[in-house]
Amino acid sequence: MARTMRMPTSSELPSQEVGSFVELLFELYRQARRPPLREISAEAGRSDADGTASTETIRRMLRGITIPSNWGTVEAVLLGLCKIAGRNPDERYDSNGPELTLRGELEWRWNRALDHPGEHRSAAPY
Repeated sequence: MARTMRMPTSSELPSQEVGSFVELLFELYRQARRPPLREISAEAGRSDADGTASTETIRRMLRGITIPSNWGTVEAVLLGLCKIAGRNPDERYDSNGPELTLRGELEWRWNRALDHPGEHRSAAPY
């Protein structure tokens, strides 16, 4: 039986930007009811994205260990999770920032995570 993935804690993530990227992926993973990684990989492979993702790549993305340098890989995972969750990747994503679609929001967070992969969070002031 496959283990259920859990959202990494902030201390397990290398930066706020990586955390933001993982947070959105986890939002979709939860909405899809935490499917097995094989199911996500299979749906990603059937998508029309310019990439695919193995179960190990998906696991590493959800843990914040890997930020793929290829958008096609990220988009394939997005489309796989959206298919399983019954979400439209081009629906408006309600965030505090600019008005973006779910796909656009993930792409924005992906770019931020790539640009700032290891800038650790500063300690909260006391």
